[in-house]
This record gives sequence, structure tokens and C-alpha cells, in this order.
Amino acid sequence: MAKRNRDWTAAKIERRIKEGRGQGCGKDYKPWLTIHDVPSNGVVTRIKSWTVGRIHHTMSNFERSYFYMVDWSDRITDIREQYPLLPIQRTIEIARELGIDHPKDPKTKEPIVLTTDFMLTESNDTPFARTLKHAGDMNIRTIEKLTIEQRYYMELGINWRVVTDRELPRAFVLNVEWLHRSRLLEFAPQEVNQKLIDILAPKLLFEIRKQNRPLSSITIEFDEKTGLSIGSSMFIVQHMLATKKWSTDMYKKINPSDSIHISVCDQKANPETVNQSLQLG
Repeated sequence: MAKRNRDWTAAKIERRIKEGRGQGCGKDYKPWLTIHDVPSNGVVTRIKSWTVGRIHHTMSNFERSYFYMVDWSDRITDIREQYPLLPIQRTIEIARELGIDHPKDPKTKEPIVLTTDFMLTESNDTPFARTLKHAGDMNIRTIEKLTIEQRYYMELGINWRVVTDRELPRAFVLNVEWLHRSRLLEFAPQEVNQKLIDILAPKLLFEIRKQNRPLSSITIEFDEKTGLSIGSSMFIVQHMLATKKWSTDMYKKINPSDSIHISVCDQKANPETVNQSLQLG
């Protein structure tokens, strides 16, 4: 396989702009960077979102974790990752005004386009930008680059701030990751469809509620009782939680080897109540 050229030049930047990178919204948005544009260290991920329905590119475990948080939130209507600060001439000017060296490509020595990890849109069409940084990585050079980013968004009147890894609720993130794929029936076991879920979900919930036993034991027995392949009932549990028709304490790590308390959500209630305490930074 030919080695991908990751060196940045003015011509490459212009070409990406013409390709529509960093432009559009919803399903039409094209991230400035994809997992193919950065050296692979085993943590890049492609994830299909509930919110937008397209494949998103995350470049680290931290980005993936934050993605799960925003994709869960009913407040968010659009997720644009690897969002570029364009035109590059403006960030160059800001750096000059601040007396800061603008980031450059280490090989070509040409200025590179700065990117924000996530540009998010709320249900009232208000955009806000979030940059992710590990608390232990806040050195002087990092702060300088963040200052450029801060000034850029301040001029645009867009809410921007840094989110550190210490702010993410670990159990919540792990729970969303566990059930994320199960919201989409394209990932369901072959015999599981919406009609079957509608029929079996109430019966499965009855079994879960009446037995103070490990969730995995209950679902396996339910599979055997109904003639489903092993894992089908667990998928139904995950699907019902992911679609927020059922609810549980998402801030307590779900362990299939333990019992679980599940409630039926009031579908007439404001959907924001299911995550009203979720802080996105």
C-alpha cells in the first residue's frame, strides 16, 4: 500500500477546501481530518452516530468517549468533528497579534489549519465549540495554541471552552459505549426485528423485574425459552435502553453479571429529562 502523504502545504489546504472539507452540516459535513489523515496508534475510530446518521472520525479514546456523551444527549442536533478554523489567514493574524508562533508543519514549515475537536449544535440551532485536552497536557505551548482558538471563536461570537478528561463521567461513557450499536437494528441478531422487540420486550422486562439475578443469566434463559439465538435478549435490553424506552441509572456501571433496575420511560415526557443532568462542558 502506498504511504499517505501527511505533509501540509498551502496547495494541499486549498485542495481540501475545494473538496468541501470542514464544510456542510448534518450528514453532508466532511471533517477536515479523517482517521486516514493521522498516524494510526490504535485509538482512531469510525462510529455511526444516532444524532446525525453518518460515520464520525475520532482520533483518540478521549474523543470517542466525549462523542458518546454528545450522541446520547437529546439537546444536540448536529455533531461536526475535526472542525477547521478557516480561513487560515485569520488564525495567522491572531497569532501575530498575540505574539504567538502559529503552528506549522514540521517538514514543510508552512502554517497548518487549526481544528477544534467538536463543533456542536443544540436544538435551538445554537452552535458551540469544545476542545478536548488531558489535564496533564496543559503546557505553555498548548495554552498558546488554545489562546489562538479562544480568540477565533470570541470574534465569531461562538461559545468555546476546553473540556478535560477529568470532567467525563467514566461509568456513563462506558454504559453508552456498551449499548450504542444496539440502537440501530442493522446490528441486531438476524432473527431480531422491531416487531419481535415490540412483542418480547414487555415479557423480558417482567422477567428482569421479578428476579434479583444477573442480567446475563436472565437473558440467556429467555433466549432458550423463546427459541432465540444466545445474545438476542441482551440485544433487546440494550436496544430498549439505547432508544430510551427503558431507563436505568446511567451513572452506575452496567455489569451484565449483576442485577439491574430498569424503569419504563414515559414517552410523553420531555425527552430532555432523561439526560438533564448530563454536562457536555
